[in-house]
Formats: sequence, C-alpha cells, structure tokens
Amino acid sequence: MDRDPSALDELILAAQKPSRYVGCELGAVVKDLGAADLKFALAFPDTYEVGMSNLGFRLLYHALNDRPNVACERVFLPWPDMEALLRERRQPLFTLESRARVADFDVLGITLQFELCYTSALALLDLAGIPLLARERTERHPLVLGGGPCAMNPEPAADFFDAFAVGEGEAVVHEIADAVLAWKRSGAPRAELLRALARVPGVYVPSLFAPRFDPATRALAALEPLLPGYERVERRVMPDLDALSTTAYERPLVPFMATVHDRLPIELQRGCTRGCRFCQVGMITRPTRQRSPKQVLRLAETGLAASGYEEVGLLSLSSGDYGCLNPLLDDFLERWEGERIAMSLPSLRTETMSDELAKKIGRIRKTGFTLAPEAATERMRAVINKGNREEDLLRAVESIFQNGWSLLKLYFMIGLPEETDEDVAAIAGLARRCLQVARRTLPKGQGSATIHLGASTFVPKPFTPFQWEPMIAEAETRRRQQLITAELGGRNGAIQFKPHDARQAAIEGALALGDRRVGTAILAAYRAGQRLDGWSEWFDEGRWLEAFRELERVHGVGLAFFAHRRRPLDEVLPWDRIDCGVSKPYLQKQLAAARNQAEVVDCVLAPCTVCGACDYEVVKNRVHEAKDYVPEPPRPPRPPESPVRTHLRVRYSKTGRLVALSHLETMHAILRALRRAGLPMAYSQGFHPKPKVSFGPALPVGVESRCEYLDLELVGAADADAIAARLAPALPPGLTVEEARPLDPRATSISASLRAVHFIADFPADWTEERLGAAIARFEESAQATVRRTSPGKGKDRKRGEKIAQGKAREIDLKDIVTHLALEGERRVAFSLKADPSGSAKPAEVLAAVFGDGAPPRGVKVLKEGVSFERTTSARPQAGIPRAPRYLDA
Repeated sequence: MDRDPSALDELILAAQKPSRYVGCELGAVVKDLGAADLKFALAFPDTYEVGMSNLGFRLLYHALNDRPNVACERVFLPWPDMEALLRERRQPLFTLESRARVADFDVLGITLQFELCYTSALALLDLAGIPLLARERTERHPLVLGGGPCAMNPEPAADFFDAFAVGEGEAVVHEIADAVLAWKRSGAPRAELLRALARVPGVYVPSLFAPRFDPATRALAALEPLLPGYERVERRVMPDLDALSTTAYERPLVPFMATVHDRLPIELQRGCTRGCRFCQVGMITRPTRQRSPKQVLRLAETGLAASGYEEVGLLSLSSGDYGCLNPLLDDFLERWEGERIAMSLPSLRTETMSDELAKKIGRIRKTGFTLAPEAATERMRAVINKGNREEDLLRAVESIFQNGWSLLKLYFMIGLPEETDEDVAAIAGLARRCLQVARRTLPKGQGSATIHLGASTFVPKPFTPFQWEPMIAEAETRRRQQLITAELGGRNGAIQFKPHDARQAAIEGALALGDRRVGTAILAAYRAGQRLDGWSEWFDEGRWLEAFRELERVHGVGLAFFAHRRRPLDEVLPWDRIDCGVSKPYLQKQLAAARNQAEVVDCVLAPCTVCGACDYEVVKNRVHEAKDYVPEPPRPPRPPESPVRTHLRVRYSKTGRLVALSHLETMHAILRALRRAGLPMAYSQGFHPKPKVSFGPALPVGVESRCEYLDLELVGAADADAIAARLAPALPPGLTVEEARPLDPRATSISASLRAVHFIADFPADWTEERLGAAIARFEESAQATVRRTSPGKGKDRKRGEKIAQGKAREIDLKDIVTHLALEGERRVAFSLKADPSGSAKPAEVLAAVFGDGAPPRGVKVLKEGVSFERTTSARPQAGIPRAPRYLDA
C-alpha cells in the first residue's frame, strides 16, 4: 500500500496535539532512506514529550546518524486518539523524519525505561504491522531490539523481542549495526542473524535460552543456553564520558512542543556508588564516572548557542556528589547569569545540600526544591544504606528556605524491608519538623512555607540487595498511607500529602521480577486494551488483574507469586544469565547488612567494597576533585546596557509541516531562534524577566500563512535588514523571515490595529466550479449564517480528575464577519474576514458554514495571504499578488 502524504497530513492535523507527529525540528537528521545501507528506527514506547526528554534516546539517535551509511529515524507511541485514527484509516505507524513505514526499516530499537511500558511496546509493534511474537517474524520484518534499564531482566518481554542490548548503548549499538549489515549482505536466514548477535558482547538473544521450571515449587529451575559458549551476557559500560560523541550538542534536537524536561541536558556523571539498597540504577550503572568540568562548560556553550534553550539541566543520579560542583557553578554563573540562562540540578541528596550551594542555585532560579530522604528514622536509613541523618535533612531545609524558596517537596518510600508502623508514622513527624525549620528561617515577606509530601510504594528490582524481598500488597499500602494521613491530621494545610497510586506498584513489581511466563499477562493486558500504563488516566487495574488471572490459568502462577513472595537465596533468578557487574554474593552480603542495619560507605570516599563492577584499569571510578579545578579565565566586565532601543515589526511566513504547530509552540520556536541568532533582546523587569517580544493573533492550526507578525524590542541601535539577515538562518524550516521594518514604539499593537484578514482556500478535485459557486450563492442569499462558539472555562472530570472545558456559549453571525467571498480560479475560493478588537471568525467556521455540513470539508488547504491594518484599505488584494504589509505612521 502506497502512503498518501496528504492523507497523513490530514490525520496529523486531526490529532489532539499535532506537534507530537510533525517532526522537522531543528537538529533532526533527514537522510535518503533509499541510499542508506542500514535503516534504523529508534522507538520510545511513550508519547513524544516523554521520549524526547530522555537523554540516552537523543545520544543514540545522533550516534547512529553520525555514520554516513546508517539512517536513523525516530518513532513514538501515538496518543490514543491518533492510534484510533491510524487504525480507522488503515495507516501504519510512521517515523518522524521521512514519515516512512516503521515496518520497512532493518532494525526497530525500542528503549524500555520502566516495566509498565511493555504493553506500549506491543502497541508500537502492532501499529507498525510487525508480528508481536518474535517467533512469527520472518526475514522481511525488522529486527526488534530492546534496550534500557529493563533489559537487565529481559525475560518478561522475551517472547516479543529478537534481542536485547544490555548496559550502556553508545558502543554496542554500532556493533549491532555492523552485525545486521553483514547479515544483509550475506543473504543468510534470520536465525543466523540471531547467532551473530549472540557473539556481540552485551547482546542477549532470548530464543537462545530455554527456561525450565520446577514442577513442585513452580519456580524457575534453570535457564539453559542453547548455543555452546553462550552462557552469560555481560553488560556494556562506557568507561570515560569525555570520550563520548558531542554531536548531540553541536546539532541538538530542539522540540517544538514543550517536553517533560524542556532544557539542554548535560550529564555531569554516570553511575553512583552510594549503595542505596533499594536502587537498581545505582547498582547497574557502577562505577562513578564524572565528566570533566571543562567539557561540561564546553558542552553548555556549544549546546546553548546551537539550540536557543533557556535552561541547562546538569544531570546525575546525585549531582551533589560531583566533586567540582561548586567551582563549576561559579564559572557557570559568571558566563550565563547575565544572559538569563537557568540551571537545574534535578538530583541532590540532603547531605550534599549546603548553604553555599543553595545560594548559587537561588541566584539562577527559585522554583520548588525537591529532596528525597526516602526513610524517616535513623534505623530505616541504616537498613537501606541511605547515608544521611536527620540533621543533614534539617540543615538542608534551613539552607533552602533561608535562600528564598517557599516550597519544598519531600519524597519517602513505604513498604521497605524491615519497616514497622512506627517508621511509617515517623514520616509525618519528620515532615512537621521540616516545616518548623522552614517557618523559622524563611525571610519575612517571602510568603508562607509549604511542604509537598510524597510516599511511594517500594518495588523490589533485579540486581539490588532487596531483589529477594517481597513487596507489600495494595491493601497494606493503603493502610500505611492512612497512618501518615492520620499522623498529619489530614492532607491539607502547610503539609500537603499526596500518596502514591497503589494500584500500579504491584503490577510493576510483578513485571520487574517476573520470568518468561509473565509475557502471557503482558500480552493479555495489551489485547484487553492496555497501553500508556505510566499515565494514570490510561492505567486500568482491572484489566491487569484479569491478565494475571489468565497467567495463573495457563501457568499456575499469578501476581502474588511474582510480586509478594520472598525468594530463597539459592533460587534461580530470571536475570541470572545477565552480568550487571555487581556480583550476586555481594548483593547477598548487602542484604544481610540491611537486616543488621550495617551501613557501607561510598567507595569513592572509602576503600573498595569489591562489588565486582570495576576492572580497576579501564572500568573504574573517575572523579574530579575541587582542589584540581582550574577556573575559567575571567571575562571582561560586561559593559553597561545601552539605553538605546530598537523597535522592529517582523513579517514571517509559516508553511509546510509547521502548520501543525499551535500559536504557543510557534512563539517558543521563534524565541529560541532569536536566542540562536544572538540578538540583544530587551527584557522585562521583575522576578521572571521575559523578552520584550509580542506576537500577532493566533494562526489556526492547519493554516499556512505568509503574513504573520511579531514586534521586537532590541537593546542598542540596529538595522532592520541586518536583523532579518541574522534571524533568517536561525529559524527552523517552515518559518521564514519575509521582512523587518522599523516600528515607532508608540505604534498600536498588532492585534489592536488589525482590521481584516484575507485567505485563499484550495479545494480537492471533487469540488467543481459549479458546486463551489452554488455554495457561495447560498451564503450570499442567506439572511444570516450563525456559528455557535463555546468559550473555554474551568471544570473537572471527577472520574479522572482532569480539567475539562466548560464555558459560556455565544453566537456570531458570519454575515457580519465575512467581507469578501468569491471564486478565484479553478477550485480556489478567496474570502476576507473582519478582524478588530471585538473579534473575528476562524477559517474553519467559514468553511463549515459555507461549504460543509456542520464541519469543514476534508482536504481543503487554507493560506492566510494578507492582512489589513488600521487606516489602510480592507479591500482584498488582486489575485495571486501577495499584499505588502502596511504600517501605521507615527
């Protein structure tokens, strides 16, 4: 089936958030798929805004596209409305870059960030037209490759994936690509490709292992290798972050829509050796590898200039452990504080939070602050080896509120091994003591101190000391949550307690600790309609419980067997064929230490604990100490800001795929382009300064335009043509500077001076001249043409807790709005709409009222070709001649 581009455009514009599917962002790599030796589809089994917030996903995208013979394109799971449209119109899932069928690629790599994404991965395969079960695929199907943290226990998803990349992907992805290229050239059967992949270090091929179960205990008895010599798979690790490719910062991907983490991400360090016994990522990413501070600053310099981002995220499992953090922040502030670049440190431990650090962060931004003590008693913190004390937390709270924050988020866990009711109730008591410190130290006039308290349910994960421990059941979770609520005396007030959704925890635990049999439940849940399970509005506990009952009917084991059972230390674990670096005896030793409340010090600060992750030559702790830090050369003093201002009005066009962007997304794209162009924008005053840029009225999604406007205030004297020349190359494809002209600062705003908007509508072939003419005649002859419009308001769906639109309805008569309507060439209609501060109409409303039957006709392309401003004629320009913008005289 050949893909119809216009049909896909129509589909995308009909979606709730079209920008999820538009592609063509700044930094996107589009290659000729026909000329590529290997076509690699990189998939994230969640929505665009979640996937594009994942740094690893971005790094792999650029790493693959750095190879001239490889074309890598991205694909995300559509929101349910778009999934329904794809199925209704029989359109297969497509990639963003070239909108090619996912099934036509050689490799489909799916990153698995957490266990509740398994059904979403099946949805990706199904929408792409790829068989869900690996055994049903043939040579004509892509190789389905899994990766990410969930690859550490690949068995629950083993039936659906051909292979898994275990560990860090920057190197192994190239070796996998080489293996697939060699297999393509050989013409060998698919089974030979799987055997070739098994020879790549770090690749797990599920079909080359056979599980065997104990008929008495029903536990896994063995996972038998079927290929001689292929018995264990060692995770891949990148020993030196400074050696990684920097392409992701030289040509960064800059999304149009707001992503979950909308910033320039820079990895400060990878790995953590703190040894928290509940933390999987802290075990599987060892050792600690810190990026050099000089490279951090270079990546920030390069990435900010190339992206136009307003914020840098310095990422790490524990940013406060970065040895050079304080001097690095000094240089960061010296370089970018004056340019209003924000900086975030998403992961700070209580014991690394100092008054000095709080002051530095506070100079840049003061949004909410987050700390995760995890446990509220010294005994429980010793059990989990958290490594902090209550005085550390209270001192951190004092620093935070003393430096101007008024909101603190505290996160704890309940259901940890060895936990008692007293430990749970202590969470509320510790939160109250934090509030007392906050109130005492918050400066006067800064508002009132507020604490948001969260308590999630502990879920045991593979390769942690607690992998043998059971998790508490949902009813017990709710009971312990009630203990906290009762101790607080309610959920409202200065301490706002938000319990974790207990429904998802047990399902996540069963999927995390499950063996290959759990695939039966995953498939049953998907077939029942489950996907996007990480979103509370789409998670359906009833479907999952029924899926696990199906698992019990088929295999005799259910949810409780996998989630709520303590495992003997000698039991074969589904992930025993994976070597994550940390040895099993070490984890057992740490479990015993937890029961004895014995703490282990970070091996960066103390002697090696012999966990097994290092070879001490290549793979080892790499840290940078503050005493070795060489400050950046001092920059010349910033000259005082010029009092001179330049005011410009810029006309730009919006065409092609970018018609899918909303007005807000277009504004963000242009503001980042202004930053990339290095234009000296003037800013407002106050706590959150904003650039002095004002935009014209919103252009409806789906409408092209060659006459959009923005007013811009710049610091200093500037030539309009020179500014246009600087801005033009910084804009993404689809946004084009048409002209820039000086503007009198006293001039009326764009919206206030607008009087008429002129459109061209091109109709599809089934609209004849006679049919169009008849519709126009009916409109002209009618006494009125009423459109009912409902303004948005506030409301709430009680079932889902979502805001919904509720507002007052009003009627407008299009006969008062449409000032011109006429045929202009074959299947082309021109119409003009009155536009003034009292309001106007949308092109879709005109098309629906004149040519549609309650809705606009399908396949019509609309162009906004001109506008009329105050004190200019509102008559329509001649056909085919673009109107030059007109400006109000001073």
